[in-house]
Amino acid sequence: MKPKILFFDIETSPLQAWIWSQGQQYVNHKQLVKGHSRWGIICICYAWNDGKPAKSIDWGWEEQDTGKVIQEFDEVVKTADLIIGKNSKRFDVPMINAARMFAGLPGLPQWALAHDDLEQQMRKYFRVPSQSLDYYSKELGIGGKDKMEMQDWIDIVEKNDERKLTKMIKYCKKDITDTRTLWNKLSEHFDSSFNLARFSGERLACKHANCGSLDLIKFGTKCSGGKKYQMYSCKSCGRYAGKTLISYLTGNEGAIS
Repeated sequence: MKPKILFFDIETSPLQAWIWSQGQQYVNHKQLVKGHSRWGIICICYAWNDGKPAKSIDWGWEEQDTGKVIQEFDEVVKTADLIIGKNSKRFDVPMINAARMFAGLPGLPQWALAHDDLEQQMRKYFRVPSQSLDYYSKELGIGGKDKMEMQDWIDIVEKNDERKLTKMIKYCKKDITDTRTLWNKLSEHFDSSFNLARFSGERLACKHANCGSLDLIKFGTKCSGGKKYQMYSCKSCGRYAGKTLISYLTGNEGAIS
């Protein structure tokens, strides 16, 4: 049983502030311009792990309705078993949650608990000159990010520029398509929090979300915290597949964790 994996990315509006001079400085919340003192979510782009083109939900070039974007996206993610973003645990999910609060919408739905973050995984397992999506995309031959300028964001917010909004959606779709490609290319190096064995109900199955093979082999035991575990590797994907707890009373094994 394969999980339905959803990749997503958001684009937000900039803030405006009154400042006395240029250069790096602290900007107090009292300096924010009224009406432009909150981030809005311009669009959310998403793609299933099925190779099909990314889709988008936007705030409307005239309406600029962030609440509508969140509500529509909620209906999509309710059908997902695992949702993956790039830097989403530090940025996208808190942004969505804050926008919910201001829009008076219900709290963060359960889907956020079945969530993994490409950037966190890459930072954990790789040391490279840059952790940016643009860097990985270029170095691994998938073209790099599309180009956007600050003026594009300004024109969308200030002028309701439909052409610039279309450009942003294309930019965001490229980001999420690259995120999907990178996850599938690199996830053999990761140890995701998502456990496919637990999800599928198979006692002995590779725990990785894009595998789930039953073709496992034992490769020794490990003792930790007064407990004994049987370790497994996967013959299909070649990775560590998980471990089972061995009962000291019966010698029986539990399910893969």
